[in-house]
Amino acid sequence: MKILLHVCLVMLSLTFYYCSEDTPIDQSPTGKLLIKSNPSGAQIYMMGINTSKITPHTIENLEQGTYDGFLFLQYYDTTYFTANVFNNTTTTIDTILTDGLPFVEFIFDFQISFNDDSVRFNFTINQDVTMDSIAVMRPVDVTGTSITDLYLYNEELFEFKDLSGNLKKYYLPSSVGYYPAIQNRNYLFSMFGHKAFGAKVEFRSSYQVGL
Repeated sequence: MKILLHVCLVMLSLTFYYCSEDTPIDQSPTGKLLIKSNPSGAQIYMMGINTSKITPHTIENLEQGTYDGFLFLQYYDTTYFTANVFNNTTTTIDTILTDGLPFVEFIFDFQISFNDDSVRFNFTINQDVTMDSIAVMRPVDVTGTSITDLYLYNEELFEFKDLSGNLKKYYLPSSVGYYPAIQNRNYLFSMFGHKAFGAKVEFRSSYQVGL
């Protein structure tokens, strides 16, 4: 009888052991962090470390707690965040990235030639743009009569630097053309287009140059 009882206890112990091995108990519940951005594709940094992930992305198996991080996307301001993560819960960070490029600015200059009878304008830019059109309202004589020349570019890329890193000059009416030079009169330039990078926002700029 004692032997039979001993055998039963051994079998019961083995059964409990194997059942425990097959069905482990989860002793470490965790949370998730979903990180999104507009626009997407930003690199995700958490606690100062590059996660090698880009938005949108869900980071799993996080212990409950507070996490600091930031999002980096070229041409946009770096965006910082703080997230509180809880067990068995998905916390969401959804942010709009801010365009980090400055306003589009043009700097004009001009050269007068041919016995002061002709003028050619040039300009530089502070960043790459895609140009839609340029309208030039210019005087034709000393009476103040003006005409408008319209140049269409159909989203042509205007780079602000050449391959050597120097500012590129763009000419109006062209690199070989001239306007009549009317002294004591103003030339008005209206520039239309978009930033080439970042948020690619539209710009409409006007500049007045007097001789």
